[in-house]
Amino acid sequence: MSGVDPITFAVVRNKLISIANGMLETAFGCGVTTFMYEIRDCSFGILDAECGIVAQSDGIPLFAGSLGPATKNCVDVIGKENLEPGDIVISTAPDVTGNHTSDAILFAPIFYQGRLFGYAATKAHWIDLGAKSTYPADATNIYEEGLRIPPVKYYRKGKLQSAIWEIIKWNSRAPDQVWGDQQAQIAGCHFAERQVTELLDKYGVETIEACIGEIYDHSERITRLAIEAMPDGTWSAEDYIDDNGIDLDKLVPIKVTVTIEGSDITIDLSGSAPEQRGPMNGLWVTTLSAARMAVKALTTPELPANEGSNRPVKVIAPKGSVYNAGPTVPSFLCADVASAMLELINKALSRVLPEKVPACSGGHPGGSGCFGVDPKTGRYWGTIIPAIIGQGADFFADGENYLMYHACGGGQNIPTEILESTFPLFVEKNELVQDSGGAGKHRGGLASRIQIRLLAPATYYGYIEKAKTPHWGIDGGKEGLRNYALIKSKDRGEFKVLKTSGVPLAEGDRVIITAGCGGGYGDPLERDPEAVHWDVINGYVSVEHARQDYGVVIDPQTLEVDLKATKRLRGVYNGTSVITRVPLPGSD
Repeated sequence: MSGVDPITFAVVRNKLISIANGMLETAFGCGVTTFMYEIRDCSFGILDAECGIVAQSDGIPLFAGSLGPATKNCVDVIGKENLEPGDIVISTAPDVTGNHTSDAILFAPIFYQGRLFGYAATKAHWIDLGAKSTYPADATNIYEEGLRIPPVKYYRKGKLQSAIWEIIKWNSRAPDQVWGDQQAQIAGCHFAERQVTELLDKYGVETIEACIGEIYDHSERITRLAIEAMPDGTWSAEDYIDDNGIDLDKLVPIKVTVTIEGSDITIDLSGSAPEQRGPMNGLWVTTLSAARMAVKALTTPELPANEGSNRPVKVIAPKGSVYNAGPTVPSFLCADVASAMLELINKALSRVLPEKVPACSGGHPGGSGCFGVDPKTGRYWGTIIPAIIGQGADFFADGENYLMYHACGGGQNIPTEILESTFPLFVEKNELVQDSGGAGKHRGGLASRIQIRLLAPATYYGYIEKAKTPHWGIDGGKEGLRNYALIKSKDRGEFKVLKTSGVPLAEGDRVIITAGCGGGYGDPLERDPEAVHWDVINGYVSVEHARQDYGVVIDPQTLEVDLKATKRLRGVYNGTSVITRVPLPGSD
C-alpha cells in the first residue's frame, strides 16, 4: 500500500463512506415530501477533483453511479476554473444529468486552502417541474417533459441567484415542496463540505489523496480478481421493453453482448432498438451507471462502490439507439430502459454463472401513482402507489417476497399510515398474491397487490413495465404473474392500464396495482415436498397449484402431504415433461 499505512487507509475510507451516508441522513431530516423522506428517491456522493466517485451513499443506485459523469458534464460546461467556494451548481437537463427533468443534480465544489479538492454531489427527484403531466408517459418530445435547466450556478459564493429560483417557481405545480427538497439536498452537500474539511485538517491533503488513490486501486484489484474467476467468452441475450409509451402494441427489442477477457468485461448494447418516439429512451450517463451497477453486483456486491470498481468495465451503446438517445428526444422513462438492462445482463450470463445470477425479478410496477389538489388544504399533492415485487429465485434459495425493485436499491416503501395521513387516499388492501411465484426447485418471490380508494378527485399516472414479457426462470424454472394496474371507476367502468400520463378519477374510484413475481430456479418437480407443504400452510401456494406446478399431492382438509401419491404423480410428470399451470388473473 504505497505511502499509506493500512490503519489510516481503513479509517479514511470508512470515514468518507460515513460522510456520504451522513449527507443522505441530513437530507432525510430536512426533506418535505415523501419522495425525499419516505421513498428516498435520491442519492449523495463525494467526488474527487476530476469527478471520480470517491464514496457514495445508500439510496438509488442508478443515481449514485451517475453522479460522477453527470457532475463532469456540468463542470465541462461551466469550467473548473470558474468554480468558487460557496457555489452550488444545478442542472435538470437530461442529456447532462442522464435522468429525466424531475431528477435534479446539485453539487458544491469543496475547496481546501484555496485549492479545489473535489465535490459534494446529489441527485433527487422533485415532485413537479412543469411537465405536461407529473409523469408524462406519452411525451413525444423533450419539451413536454418539464423545465430543462442547463448547468448553471444556483448559488454564487453562497448567495442564491434568485432569478433562477423564480424560473423554477413559476414552472412548478408545487414550488414550495420543490424548494424544501432542494434545500434538503443542499444541506447534505454543506454537511459533506464541513466533514471533508475536518478530515483534511486532521490528516492533510497529501495523506487523504494518497488514501483515495489506494481506495481506487484496491477496488480495481478486487474487481479484476472477481472477473478473472469468471470464464472468458462472449454471451448474448435479447428481451423486450413493453412499448415506447406511444405505440402501445409494439414491443421494443433490446440486446446485450457481454464479453469477458481476462480481468476486463465489456457490456455491448449494439443491436438494441433505435431511439423511440415515446419517452422510453435511455441516456448515456444512466446506461453507463446501470452497466457498472450490474457488474458490481456480479463481482463485489459486499464492498463499497467507487471509481476503482468501474475501471475494468467498458460500455458500448451506439448513439441514436434506445440506450444512447439524442438530446431532444423524449426520455422521461429513461430509468426504466436502464433498469431493463440489469435483468438482460443477468440473462446473458445465467448459463455461465449459475451460482451468481438469479432468475428475473418482478420488474418495475412502481411507476404508478396519483396527483391532484387536496380539497382540504388547497395544496398540490403527488405520490407513487407503493407496489412491491417478488424477487427471482437463485441457485441457493427461493426469491424474496415483497422486496423493492433492485433498481430502487435504497429506495423505501411508503407505509400505509403515511399514505393515509399525508394524501387523500385510503388503503383498502395490501396483500401477497397466492400462486403467483414462478415455480421451480426454488420458488420465485410472490407478487403483491395493493388496492387504493380515492378520498378526493385525482389523476392516476402509470408507467408499468414488464407487463407483457415473461419474468423468466432459470434451468427449468417457470415464470409467474406479471405487472398490471386495474382501475375501477364509477363513471368509466373497470379497465386495465399500463402506461398513461393521466386518467382522471373521481372520489370513491379505486386503483389496484399488481406487482409481479420473480421467476423460478430449477425444475419444479425437484422441489422438496416439505417446502411445498410449508408454502401451502403459509398460503403462498394453493393445494391445487401444489399438485399442478410441483406434482405434490396435499389433502385439502388436513393439509398433509400424501407422499405415495406425490411419487406416482411426479413419475407421470417426469414421463411427459409437462406441467400445466392454472391461468392467474391478469396473466394474459
